[in-house]
Amino acid sequence: MQAVDFKQVKILDGFFGRLQELNEGVSVYNVYKRFKETGRFAALKCVRDDAHKPHIFWDSDVAKWLESAAYILAKKQDKKLKELADEAIADICANQRADGYFNSYFQVYEPENIFKKRTEHELYCAGHLIEAAVALHESGADDRLYIAMQKYADYIYERFYVKKDTAFYTCGHPEIELALVKLYLSTGKKKYLDLSDYFVEERGKHDEETYAFTYPPYHQDYAPVREQKTAEGHAVRALYLYSAMADLAHIKGDESMAEACETLFRDITQKKMYITGGTGSTYHGEAFTFAYDLPNFYAYSETCSAIALAFFCARLAKLNNKAEYHAVFERVLYNNILAGESKDGKGFFYVNPLEMHENIVDFNDSLKTKLFCPLPERVEVFDCSCCPPNVTRFIESIGNYIYGIQDGAILVNQYISSETEIGGARIRIESAMPYDGKVTVLVKGKADLALRVPAWKGGIRMRLNGKEEKPCICDDYIRISCDGETVIGLDFQMKARFVYANENVWFDNGRKAVEYGPMVLCGESVDNGKNLHSVRIFSLDEANVKAGEDFVLEVPAEKMRTSEALYSYDPPCAEKFTLKLIPYFAWANRGKGDMQIWWL
Repeated sequence: MQAVDFKQVKILDGFFGRLQELNEGVSVYNVYKRFKETGRFAALKCVRDDAHKPHIFWDSDVAKWLESAAYILAKKQDKKLKELADEAIADICANQRADGYFNSYFQVYEPENIFKKRTEHELYCAGHLIEAAVALHESGADDRLYIAMQKYADYIYERFYVKKDTAFYTCGHPEIELALVKLYLSTGKKKYLDLSDYFVEERGKHDEETYAFTYPPYHQDYAPVREQKTAEGHAVRALYLYSAMADLAHIKGDESMAEACETLFRDITQKKMYITGGTGSTYHGEAFTFAYDLPNFYAYSETCSAIALAFFCARLAKLNNKAEYHAVFERVLYNNILAGESKDGKGFFYVNPLEMHENIVDFNDSLKTKLFCPLPERVEVFDCSCCPPNVTRFIESIGNYIYGIQDGAILVNQYISSETEIGGARIRIESAMPYDGKVTVLVKGKADLALRVPAWKGGIRMRLNGKEEKPCICDDYIRISCDGETVIGLDFQMKARFVYANENVWFDNGRKAVEYGPMVLCGESVDNGKNLHSVRIFSLDEANVKAGEDFVLEVPAEKMRTSEALYSYDPPCAEKFTLKLIPYFAWANRGKGDMQIWWL
């Protein structure tokens, strides 16, 4: 499948139109403000300041912010944003070494250790700078960083691929691999593809440096990539690597690499993925663990790993389009990714738990030596602040994931209000998702359309130019040939439904979750009081969506009455009440409290 680039897609008013407006007016500026306050932009000037020493991966934070700015500037003039981006670009270019190297930490604080410390994110930072450079170039916003990063990539190629005189073979944190593919596709210079391929193929073949607290799978070194059968180690590192593998398999027609990608996708989605699309179930190494190990309160489920899974799904679809890749993309998009940002666009989650217990948080806060505990509310910046600019760049580039082209047909993979023109045909989507399953697709011109059928559908009703028709479905796509002006009305009959975890997920045994269309729903104590763990739902037949600005599903339920006895010979008494459920992505926007997804 060939994806349709975001520059060919206009996001219309609707759920994502409003989200992009918030991103452009609030989020991108607030992230800039926090990064400036913490010294991330000042570090680009490469002036030694031991009192405010930069972190080893600050360059990557700035790079993702620049990439966000590039996507915004591609579609509209924003003088202030352009000035802020220009200053950062100018600092990078002014302080780049003559040989092409740039890293605001190593150049200033450890020049003697350049390319000697595998775990210290040099190539990871380079990768994100390359991605920002390509985005700025292709948006038409700036070419200075594009030229500078080609020079940097040439230097990396010379050191790692030609001379092989570095202290390590592959980066401890995969990312540069997928960035080099982007640079190759943009420039046409095959050396960048060769370097990406080299970094991928060398994994698992050497006894490489790793952190003392962890193990080879953490850095994706437990086996050569074609021999990897299970998703292991740091979830973000894994999924960035898998994304590059899928890119290479697609470009090179590499069947064994494609098979490895499919095997890893199956392991993740069938054994290691949360209902929200989250991945990485332990804080220890921010990592995958073992099959069906999916705790709820102690879930790690990093926002960056959710975005990385979306990247992997999108690349798998290019490699061998299947509706299920877009279904997983949709799941992670409307749940884990969107939960990563607050309603006001200022706060972010790094970790995304599926339960919150305020008493555990309060107890942990009282300890002198803190244990791992998920945050009950989003914050504006982290010491390791990789997630906020990852969210802002992803939201701005959402147009990349809506349409595709395959075998002459135009594919609609995500129902996001938007319009595009492909092969002389103009297509407009008007969508009520994620809150309603009604979609209108307007086509002007001649086109063969393939409209993805969502996995969550309650049914399908279709009207073609006002007349009800039975949809022709093939491989989970509705196929329609259009000529002239065509109006397609779809209703996927969105409704509340129970979801049950595999019996091996012991945390959720005997429990059920509630979904409404693509949204996983949760309940909060602010609406439902305490003791959420005792809530029992018997049926969704009388569930109804409450009218109002925010989505609320009201469900008849019962809750155990509180009692004084710690243990009793008498069974607990239940009382009926109305459980109020909201989208998981909307939780923690009304103060601290308890939250739960899985119910008795």
